[in-house]
Amino acid sequence: MNNEAEVLEIVPDVPQGLDIGLRNYWYPILESKKLPAGKPLGLTLLGEDLVAWRDSEGKPNVVNDRCPHRGARFTMGRVLDGRIQCALHGLRFDGAGRCVLIPWEPEDSKLLGEISIAGYPTGELGGYVWAYLGDTVEFPPPPLADEVPEELLDEENFIVFRMPTTVWDANWLLTVDGADEFHAVTLHAESQAVKDDAWESGKPEHVGVSLEDRRVKLVRTPGGLHGVATDRDGEPIHHGHFLGGRKGERFTLPGTFHIPIHPAVGAPPYTSRVWHIAIDDQRTLVARYLCWRASTPEERERAEQVYHDLALPRLRKVAEEDAIISAGMGDLVTARKNEFLFNADAEVIRIRRDLKAAFLAQREGRRIAVPKEALVFPA
Repeated sequence: MNNEAEVLEIVPDVPQGLDIGLRNYWYPILESKKLPAGKPLGLTLLGEDLVAWRDSEGKPNVVNDRCPHRGARFTMGRVLDGRIQCALHGLRFDGAGRCVLIPWEPEDSKLLGEISIAGYPTGELGGYVWAYLGDTVEFPPPPLADEVPEELLDEENFIVFRMPTTVWDANWLLTVDGADEFHAVTLHAESQAVKDDAWESGKPEHVGVSLEDRRVKLVRTPGGLHGVATDRDGEPIHHGHFLGGRKGERFTLPGTFHIPIHPAVGAPPYTSRVWHIAIDDQRTLVARYLCWRASTPEERERAEQVYHDLALPRLRKVAEEDAIISAGMGDLVTARKNEFLFNADAEVIRIRRDLKAAFLAQREGRRIAVPKEALVFPA
């Protein structure tokens, strides 16, 4: 079967359907603290309306947010006995999507086995609720621990700080494009660049080179072509990005970036992990956390200081700038139809083709797994 020849593309390298996400992967769909006990929470991801709730043991559950009886939203219903109940007629379902109660039928009614909803495997790790959004029969989910970064499984040697999960008004493929290796030295010229002086605490000093006098140098690294900010004489400006000595991959499926940062001289390096998750074809959920190697109380205290004084203020501004640029591109077709790509865009092209390949593989009944060795701590 020539899968590629038969697929309809919205724009080059985007098969129809990929614009609303890549199914059959684990996603950090919301922060754990956002899901209270005893109350349903509605959300939309990968173009599908979902409802999340905690069962009687506190475990998160995620199912499609439409009662199969008459289509009422479960988000308007109740959580009773750890199950979700439709507000309209009282049908009740468990986290696997099985109907466990039809109020006017006996408890052993055969009808219970004839009605169900799509339920998705869930987990809770690193302060997030995770869901495997896909077809669990055709593509059985791997254990969550097999497809998450190593620090989430090793609390003794790492410390993690979650940034607020945000919604960007742009297609997820555009937000993925916007994370290339050389945009930061221009777009984030004021929010990232700092002096090369040793940093101890507080707000770092910004570099004294004016924007008019800055230039960009492209450097070939093991992770691809990387942008370095310089002054007119070619002297580098500290932007915090690693040019070598990193491990793992910079990008992994389903839409995750792993970015090691050296924020200032004297500050311990950290890694930014960022998930770009399609809500629909016009909005993206962006989940990000920062992590440090830290096994002693002193290392943890220093990491916390760097997070609050240096990394958090910087990345709030960076995320705001990225979101504004992505939204300003308009819809996916408008943004891509008149592109003129340079050699420097090689990584962008590779990621686009990796996403396309993963999407087409599933049409053939294959799922491209996330390699465990790609998820090591980079710095």
